[in-house]
Amino acid sequence: MIEPRPELSKLSDYVPGKSIEEIRERFGLDKVVKLASNENPLGASPKAVEAFHRIADSLHLYPRGDAPKLIDSIAKMYGVETSQIVVGNGSDEIIDMVGKAFIRQGDNCVGITPTFSVYKFTTLSNGADFIGVGEGEARTSLDELAKKIDGKTRVAFICNPNNPTGAYYTESEIREFLKKVPQNVLVFLDEAYAEFATAPDYPNMAKFVGEYSNLFVNRTFSKIYGLAGLRVGYAFGSTEVVRALWKVKPPFDVNQAAQVAAIAALGDKEHVQATRKMNAEGIAVLTREFNALGLKVLPTQANFICVKIGPKARDLVAFLESNGMIVRGLTSFGMPEYIRVTVGKPEENAFLMELVKKWYEA
Repeated sequence: MIEPRPELSKLSDYVPGKSIEEIRERFGLDKVVKLASNENPLGASPKAVEAFHRIADSLHLYPRGDAPKLIDSIAKMYGVETSQIVVGNGSDEIIDMVGKAFIRQGDNCVGITPTFSVYKFTTLSNGADFIGVGEGEARTSLDELAKKIDGKTRVAFICNPNNPTGAYYTESEIREFLKKVPQNVLVFLDEAYAEFATAPDYPNMAKFVGEYSNLFVNRTFSKIYGLAGLRVGYAFGSTEVVRALWKVKPPFDVNQAAQVAAIAALGDKEHVQATRKMNAEGIAVLTREFNALGLKVLPTQANFICVKIGPKARDLVAFLESNGMIVRGLTSFGMPEYIRVTVGKPEENAFLMELVKKWYEA
């Protein structure tokens, strides 16, 4: 028998949210709404869809592995140098590249918890230990995270806004944290949901990658741009950090259709504005509706809300699924009494609350 690397014994399989097809087939339903994976309910940018169709006759050709047009578009939008940008097959691959380039066996990585599970997965798969700081809905201080950094720490992971709680850190908090972090520790700041943030003090940290050599800011086209199915992630960092990632980056990872669609999506300001408006309105409505039931909704700067249901949270998730509504139970995040709900279209939000009220009245 061929034995896998011993590090794999520490890993559990990633459990994705249930799909529409899965729930439809299981319960024999015609109508199924998915509000579990933080996808854009308005769909992809129309300009991105148009660009996708235009590239159809060239799908037999390999893409440019260095994605020069996409990187140039990102650089112009954010005011950074092209040498400070790396792209990947979704943010997951960028996190994986960070692991391959910087995390060694016997090292450790630290992170605010609960949070996106891929940080821990990447850490463990590279033979290092993951040290989580925080528990449940509490917003953990970055000072507490800094205290966990030691001589073996290679990466500090911060999701801002955080998934699944929706909490965020300000520019001053992050800059103070950076002052306390040794230069040989990479600060991975994941801003996957940044475009949804409406707080006046939510930071724009991409502009600081030239100031902090160990700051690495991650973004994605999966959320507000609606390109989750094409898998395009991008990140900013010092030229030294970015150069290291290009060494481990697969040569043709961001496919041709994804590149042209992403470029078009960047220029579709109308779609971004419409998504932001719908999201803000949806958060207000859902928060009010859940609060009216006596349930606590955590403040959020993302495109989802985190709701404390109580001991019967899993029962609610099961009831919703059986009636055609998919939300995310948070047991795997260490929050078994909570659910995470992606903000949907008004009619989708209304359908959700209709079912939740029906469950409470039963």
